[in-house]
Amino acid sequence: MKSSTLLFKSLAIIIFIAGTAHLVNYLSLTSKSSESNLYWKEHASNSPTSEIENSEVVPSSIETEQDEFINYETDYIIGKWKVTYSSKDFDGVIVYDVKKESKAFHAYTYEYQDRNGNIEKAKKTKVLIIQKFDGYKGEGIYVISYEGKQYDVKCNIDMIDENTFKLSYEYYGYSDVETWKKI
Repeated sequence: MKSSTLLFKSLAIIIFIAGTAHLVNYLSLTSKSSESNLYWKEHASNSPTSEIENSEVVPSSIETEQDEFINYETDYIIGKWKVTYSSKDFDGVIVYDVKKESKAFHAYTYEYQDRNGNIEKAKKTKVLIIQKFDGYKGEGIYVISYEGKQYDVKCNIDMIDENTFKLSYEYYGYSDVETWKKI
């Protein structure tokens, strides 16, 4: 046999063996990934900060049945939040329910609590739309009611920790900073 023919046959065998090894490796990784995604879909809870035992790699996001992604870096903002107000109009706590809708976060009034401990369910009125949020800072629209009218005001979100954020806004010279605490 000529040395060039021997060289090409040897190269073909090496490529075949290496290709087979890569294919087997790829298929095993794909299989493990599918099993992992199935595990996450079955065991994902409403609390993205809950610890999951025996997992080596925690994905930053997974796809749910509704084709929306649960992003553990940002979706911890979903849930009930309370804000304490002290004004002549209202002295107490308003609880808001933050939900993810169409890749944005929307906050709705959930209940009112006065200083005496009385609780009243609220109509689900949308008060906040967080359009951009990276897990630390965000931007959105805050709906302010004043003298029977509603105003859409640009606002900023600044996370203090995973259970507290500051919502700040300014509208025609009136500015305020609210502290939202997770319940």
